[in-house]
Amino acid sequence: MTEEDLRHQLATYGPGLEAEVALLRQLTSLAAAQRDALEANDTGLLERITRERDCGMVALVTIEHTLRPIRHELAAHRDIVSGLEGFADIAALHRVAAELVANIAHADDTTLAALRAAELARRFAAETLAVAGSTIAAYRRVVAPPVTGAGLVDRHG
Repeated sequence: MTEEDLRHQLATYGPGLEAEVALLRQLTSLAAAQRDALEANDTGLLERITRERDCGMVALVTIEHTLRPIRHELAAHRDIVSGLEGFADIAALHRVAAELVANIAHADDTTLAALRAAELARRFAAETLAVAGSTIAAYRRVVAPPVTGAGLVDRHG
């Protein structure tokens, strides 16, 4: 591959990587909004954000599918590419993308931990209610036995 070919590949790769970074910024924002919706117990908003994130991920995967072969080609000729104009900007964008991915993963870990905690709390509450219901039913049978009719009066009446 010639240096001119590599310049063209770099010129193609840059805008694609910028598009990925823009999508990652949106996904970062959505991950934070998803965590906030979970904390607010807003299931409607949580579902909407999840759909938006899915759409963003589809777009990200589509772009990545296009960029992957270009990235491999550029990496194979890194010694030449590293001296080309625009390489430093691309390297900086890669660092930004990696940071955004780490932020999204952290937000998702926090959200998953909150979901697990909420599920445990829900199960505990359900078990507590079941036990309390059984206890109340037993207590009712002891304290307030079923009322029987006035059988003695009815028979002798």
